[in-house]
Amino acid sequence: MRRPARRRPDPEPGAGAGATSILKFVIAEASFIAALMFYVGLIYTSRYYSNFHLSPSSLGFGFSDYVVESLQILSRPVLIAVVSLLLLMSVPQFVRRLPVTSRVRRRASAVWGAMARQYWVVVAAGLVLFLLWPSVRPYWMAPATVAAGLLIGQSGAALRGRGQRPADRAVPLFAALAFLLLAVTLLAAQLGDREAKQAAARVVRWPGVVVFSTERLSLTGPPALKAEDLGAGAHLRYRYSGLRLLVQRGDRYYVVPVGWDRTRDSVYIFRENETTRIELTPGVRRGARR
Repeated sequence: MRRPARRRPDPEPGAGAGATSILKFVIAEASFIAALMFYVGLIYTSRYYSNFHLSPSSLGFGFSDYVVESLQILSRPVLIAVVSLLLLMSVPQFVRRLPVTSRVRRRASAVWGAMARQYWVVVAAGLVLFLLWPSVRPYWMAPATVAAGLLIGQSGAALRGRGQRPADRAVPLFAALAFLLLAVTLLAAQLGDREAKQAAARVVRWPGVVVFSTERLSLTGPPALKAEDLGAGAHLRYRYSGLRLLVQRGDRYYVVPVGWDRTRDSVYIFRENETTRIELTPGVRRGARR
């Protein structure tokens, strides 16, 4: 006698809905992070290339380029600050898991709550930094301090014992996010400007560029920029050296002379064609003689 097939148990109600909710949350978070990286990359590249009289739009930068460039702000101080903030946020959970008596936990929680309720001191410190804006650097410290104070004020430890409606918390949370965005903007701009100035001071280490042309080019610049006439028998008669490659975008080469100064020198743009040939050479390595 054939046994009836065993019926599979029905899936638990809400299991599919829970997976869908998690997927929607992940997609929303990924979209937010991508948008933030795009914004940070735009600010960084705009400030970086403005030091060379260029703009990212003229270079043909796209969404993926800005996202990749945003990774430039992940410098050592920034990573230390982010890790420190994450550790600070995990202090309450860490204290609750310590193998100590409940009395010690309550005392530690009370101390943390008392400190959190004084969040206005941190906000006031940020306002003082704003008042001293021209003389206090880095500039992003002022909005970051205000944002930290506002976030501490909305923490569970600060709100314990004085209930607050979600609508009342919306304004300080929105203000904290606005100050955080301002801090990130100033940080990206500062790093872009600093990286550009450091790069301009090491132009000699950039890849070298040699330009051959059938026509004489009107190039002027520092003494390192050399023009040679190879003779009437050469098709590409004129050779220009002492140049360095700033960036290559498509078929365009953005070039500066060795010893380039942003206050007086130009950025040359070349396109390789029948009348112009571009050759790239290694730059001067660190420690090598110039």
